[in-house]
Amino acid sequence: MIDCVFRRDGEYFIPTDGASSPWGARALHGGPPAGLLARAIEAMAPDPAMQVSRLTIDLFRAVPREPLAVRTEMVREGRRILAVQASLFAGSVEVSRATGLLLRHTEVELPDHHLPPGVAHPGPEGFQTTGLSAVMDADGNPVQRMSMLPGFHTLIEVRRVGGRPGSGRATAWIRIPVPLVEGEETTPLVRLAATSDFGNALGSIRASAQTGFINADITLYVHRLPVGEWICLDTVGAAQPHGVGLMQTTVYDAEGSVGLVAQAVLANQRV
Repeated sequence: MIDCVFRRDGEYFIPTDGASSPWGARALHGGPPAGLLARAIEAMAPDPAMQVSRLTIDLFRAVPREPLAVRTEMVREGRRILAVQASLFAGSVEVSRATGLLLRHTEVELPDHHLPPGVAHPGPEGFQTTGLSAVMDADGNPVQRMSMLPGFHTLIEVRRVGGRPGSGRATAWIRIPVPLVEGEETTPLVRLAATSDFGNALGSIRASAQTGFINADITLYVHRLPVGEWICLDTVGAAQPHGVGLMQTTVYDAEGSVGLVAQAVLANQRV
């Protein structure tokens, strides 16, 4: 039974079966490394009033299922704005890098028309819990599309609200049922970062049976940290004939919008 995604061993994070990707047992899904990098950047905040408002993650290469180390650096330290960089290493190889922008909270009064939108979709209650590989049939019921190697994508709980496979559109609630790091409570930001990579998977663009799109990065904007364990991803994707596109995801909790995710996507042909 998987009870966490990573275990600590000194400065290293040891991936469990719950960190693996659908592409092979020796590579990690993009979500767990994103969560580790968000965890490291969030820890650099001098006090709770400094919130990570933008997190950009570059996925340089597949992250191997090996002991991982995170190194952080303060790039800019101001009273109201901080910029932090974090790098993820497998041995001496930098496999992913993130930059975080932290902004200080300031209490202001805003007219209602400036506030973010409220809940745009039904909550997770009443929808069937499935894995990521389930899709919606013509009657709006989830159907298992294919079997997948176990990993983070099968560990998460998914409740699909809508979307068709390969259409570039999808809406689903996601919950991570175990801690990202053993013995630690997963913070709202880390939970958000670890699920942000699923926009492209949920709303995948499929040009043909042989051509899909993979994402090369994740940029997450957060105006409010999510409340509760369930996070809703509402995804819309588009691509150009030259094989480059963009996946855009609005992120919700049960109270309303909390932020946006953008992912650059690249055509990937299977042979």
